[in-house]
Amino acid sequence: IGYLYAYDLINNKILWAKNYKIPFRSNLKIFENKLIASTENNNLYFFNKNTGDNLKLIPTEETLVKNNFINNLSLSDKTLFFLNTYGSLYSVDAKSMKIRWFINLNRSSNLNPSNLFLGKEIINQKDKIIVSSNNFTYIINSNTGAINYKKNFSMRIKPIILNDVLFTITKNNLILSVDLTNGNILYSHNINQQVSEFLNIKKKKVEYKNFIIANNNIYIFLTNSYILKYEISGNLKEVLKLTASINSLPIIINDSILYLDKKNKLIILD
Repeated sequence: IGYLYAYDLINNKILWAKNYKIPFRSNLKIFENKLIASTENNNLYFFNKNTGDNLKLIPTEETLVKNNFINNLSLSDKTLFFLNTYGSLYSVDAKSMKIRWFINLNRSSNLNPSNLFLGKEIINQKDKIIVSSNNFTYIINSNTGAINYKKNFSMRIKPIILNDVLFTITKNNLILSVDLTNGNILYSHNINQQVSEFLNIKKKKVEYKNFIIANNNIYIFLTNSYILKYEISGNLKEVLKLTASINSLPIIINDSILYLDKKNKLIILD
């Protein structure tokens, strides 16, 4: 409802709380003494993190109709990248709070303010930004805003980048790998078809919760508590059944996979 709070975890007290009169709709980022956030009308704010005072407001395009996409902020060194619900990607100098460049990725013929943009979380790697929109995935030069490559797929979940290679799952259920240095697709496999052939069962649609890369393997966690174990090359190796259902995003600590089950019990897998 428009409040921001600064809370001292050690001393268990609120440092400051302010109501800015409009709901926030983004993740938060901190750069030096600045707290950065965006509101539901796509205004980008820089606040003093110690006092909550407004340092600068950068207005961007507003959409009249709200959807499930949330404004996304990403920091790389002293550069802030801001993807708003209109489909515009901004590069902002976080120190001077000035716009470096911006580009609109909502390449629809309908560019009125009510047009909806659906995207995924921004990924930045070295001099590249990866943005997935409704129908396309863009590999963008982070220094200039120029589009290096535009690929005809949209990502279902947040991708992973390993040694300039992008791994992701697309909206049409493909496990896909892209060489970010040249934009070439290294492989693209239909997950439903692979599972069907591996288990020798009728083809069914699987639902994804998350995926990770560990020990040179790709692990895809399904909502029905199964794990698909892939070689990094895209070949399906195993279909594993978990002992307990997944109720959180899994994490890796010291070669073990940890997650919470539906009873909020911690499950540890080697």
